[in-house]
Amino acid sequence: MKPKILIVKRTCILVILFLSVNSGIFSLNAQIYVSAPGVHLGNPTGVTWKYFFTERDAVEGMLATSWRGYSLTGMYQLHFSFADPKLRNTHWYAGAGAYAGRWDSNAPFYDGPGTITTFGANLVFGIESTFGDYPFTFGLNWIPAVNITGHFGLNIFQVGITGRYIF
Repeated sequence: MKPKILIVKRTCILVILFLSVNSGIFSLNAQIYVSAPGVHLGNPTGVTWKYFFTERDAVEGMLATSWRGYSLTGMYQLHFSFADPKLRNTHWYAGAGAYAGRWDSNAPFYDGPGTITTFGANLVFGIESTFGDYPFTFGLNWIPAVNITGHFGLNIFQVGITGRYIF
């Protein structure tokens, strides 16, 4: 019985998203640049590069540090514009990805001795904006993640801001 409820919930979410896009609340044409290197400040902190390969599809890579360790993350993102003309340079996005990392016992999801090497999956939700003709973009994102190997753990506290140079 629970799988049926889950299917109904997922179907409702997809229908709402479809109706929102088709009613003009959001637009699928969201690209405001092609490629942009930058920094991600927060948890984790590191360097990032985003590349749009279509008007709404982008990939982002991030090399970051946290908890006396490091991680390499790759994410696919689907971008949406707001229908309001005042927000023409702002878009929101959602996506998923994977990461590999190595941390020490300071990591909140690991209480063992020494270091941990892990591979995991993550989601990403964010909003990003450019400002007129300036070649910069700024954003805010949330990247909940789950370790699959090494030490199973959930990290829902990965939040950060990004600044990128557009070209």
